[in-house]
Amino acid sequence: MRAYRILLGLLGSAFAAALAAWAIGADPGYVFIQRGRFVVETSLVFAVLATVALLALAWLAVWLLRWPLRVMVARARRRGRRQFARGMLALAEGRPKRAGNLLEDAARLRSLNIPALVAAVAAARQHGDAARHGVLLQRLADTGEGEVAASVLRAEAELEDGRAGAAIEILTPLDHGQRLPPAGVRTLVSSLAARGRARESLPMLARLRKAQAYAPATMDAFEAEVLGQALAQCSDAVSLRALWAEFSRHQRNAAPVAVAFARRATALGLGDDVADEVESALKAQWSDRVVEAWARLPTAQRAQRIGRAEAWLRDHPASPGLLLAIGRLCREGELWTKSEEYLRRALSNGAGPAAWEELGLLYAAQDDAARAQRALANALAVARGEEATAVNARHGRDDVATPLPAPEVRNEHGVPVLPRA
Repeated sequence: MRAYRILLGLLGSAFAAALAAWAIGADPGYVFIQRGRFVVETSLVFAVLATVALLALAWLAVWLLRWPLRVMVARARRRGRRQFARGMLALAEGRPKRAGNLLEDAARLRSLNIPALVAAVAAARQHGDAARHGVLLQRLADTGEGEVAASVLRAEAELEDGRAGAAIEILTPLDHGQRLPPAGVRTLVSSLAARGRARESLPMLARLRKAQAYAPATMDAFEAEVLGQALAQCSDAVSLRALWAEFSRHQRNAAPVAVAFARRATALGLGDDVADEVESALKAQWSDRVVEAWARLPTAQRAQRIGRAEAWLRDHPASPGLLLAIGRLCREGELWTKSEEYLRRALSNGAGPAAWEELGLLYAAQDDAARAQRALANALAVARGEEATAVNARHGRDDVATPLPAPEVRNEHGVPVLPRA
């Protein structure tokens, strides 16, 4: 391909030379220049060639004069790129002080000014140098193009330091001016939630999802967290119900959202009239946390609730959350033997400190202070990662922590399968 282009260039040059020879012909032209005693008399062809030669010589002289400057500029660019690369490596390696020095040096290069300053801000933040962090943010803002990024980074630092109000003041003008990028939207949402104003931030979640700035799983988790905070901040039952009605079915079925709704409903004294909403979330997506929160809802129909929970055991026989919930409901209904049985099964399936605590409350309700004391002590020990001491069952002879036989689990075709870990 290169040889073909060279051949075309040679043919074009030959054609141009032939065209010039034809145009000149037998008359090379005449040029006469006189200024005072200075007289130049020559042919037009020679005058044109001489002019081209003089221009070429002038260009060569200028090129030679600028050559040292070009060498220095190229050297500075190579050094800046090298410093930027080393600074990024140092930042990734956990050496923020060295990274900051290298990146600030690289920021002198105009083409690397903004990215180097952004990375230097991160290095100063990682190093804990608040004064340098502020100076670098101001330098980033002074670049013009980095003004919005500097505001977002400043707001993120304010939020991390527990000053959510300051973060809101920084980001709100950008939001009103429709200049807030996705990272700023997320920081503003988190700041409003931290100030007890999560409900105000809910419309921003749709903007954040539309921007597709985060992976779907990350966005779902963040949205569920904010929705849960909004539910937890509801001051009364009316606002709780109204907010719950605004959520989509997909949002209601998220485990953190359903748990937050159930816990806030419990705190506000709502029970059987909202239990169906929580049960719908359980049907869509099983979660031990949700079933535990559902079991804590106040109820005047405890027997029916126990029966419903026991029916769920057919599909989830090894669920520690469900076994713990049934044990708690039986304890509240003074079904001591059943409660102990379910709590022992919960322990065998990994319920841990929560099951020991429920056993302590169960024994205390039966005025068995010795067992209650040992069970509650085990709850604290297990929570600290220590071994539990033996506690003999009140309605049996062996230790309540003795592993029980795993229930048989069958798939949809009725074939026995191993229980899930």
